[in-house]
Amino acid sequence: MARIGEINRLAWARRHPELARQERELRLFNRDVKAGFGHKVNGTPETHAKASLVRQGALARLYEAGDIDAEQLAASVSIAVVHARITGPVTVGTVSYETRVDQSVGGTNMVFERLGAVRAEVTYSHWRQQIAEPAVVLAMIVDDLGVTRAAQKFRMRNAKAKKLLTDALNLWVEMNGRICREIDDASLAAAQAGIL
Repeated sequence: MARIGEINRLAWARRHPELARQERELRLFNRDVKAGFGHKVNGTPETHAKASLVRQGALARLYEAGDIDAEQLAASVSIAVVHARITGPVTVGTVSYETRVDQSVGGTNMVFERLGAVRAEVTYSHWRQQIAEPAVVLAMIVDDLGVTRAAQKFRMRNAKAKKLLTDALNLWVEMNGRICREIDDASLAAAQAGIL
């Protein structure tokens, strides 16, 4: 019986060589995954194999290497988020006034921006004006370009690119602290009252 199954498999492989090749590659891949990750307790071997292929971002690698600290890494994430919010596509939202017939406070709160978002955007505007060579810095933070690749792209030494990055991250931390002290709930409410 096993001999008939083998004959059928070989005949099918001759009729469908590409599919047979793909199945063989899949069998070998599954064998290697089970051999490499089958001993893991939590998760499937396939999940562990896929996770082993994930490569962290350039700034996360700098943090892991000890080239930047946790505060600088957090600053880079904040910068990327604010940059995306400011430069992202503008969309028009829809509003249903029927649900706000009761004049509830929830409707009026939508007019006011969150304090944190305002602070971050003000910090970003000031920070962007003060950093040296913003194109290089933003390429590393926003585009997740590694220091070496950014240095090559902008024709500078790696050390200079890394210094520009760390100086910019330190400047963000300092400026963000200052802006947070300057802009409080009362100053934001006063500014928004002037708009309305």
